[in-house]
Amino acid sequence: MSREFTAGLIFILAGIYGLIFSRQLPLGRWNEPGPGVFPMVLAFLLVLSGVLMMAQGKKGREEGEGEQEILKPLMAPGQIVLLTLGFILSLERVGYLGTAMAYMLLLFLWVCRYRLGPALGMAAAFGLGSWYIFVKILGVQLPLTVPALGL
Repeated sequence: MSREFTAGLIFILAGIYGLIFSRQLPLGRWNEPGPGVFPMVLAFLLVLSGVLMMAQGKKGREEGEGEQEILKPLMAPGQIVLLTLGFILSLERVGYLGTAMAYMLLLFLWVCRYRLGPALGMAAAFGLGSWYIFVKILGVQLPLTVPALGL
């Protein structure tokens, strides 16, 4: 299996998993989206990305691309899955803003291999930007602070 095919398969499986479980959340209406819209859109995009990756892997194989190791293509998707699991498990304890910024920082440092300065800036921008979109624009109530500290 090529690297693209393996990564595409992982994306498709994760997307199908997300589609199945996002159906349990209410979708809401167009003018008032519910909590199920965002996970469903992300899951759909994962499936679409997986299909495109698999097509790219097939195209590369037809052009004579050699077979890759099995474990090397699984490294980045595995890192993303681990970081996402950590995000999910720490969301209630740490709060959305801190968890989102830490998630993005680790994603940029560990998976994307950015230097510390740009990674910090992008993590802060994406964390604050997503918080603003969810809380201020969409009106979603998110855990914002650390409940254990009484904040």
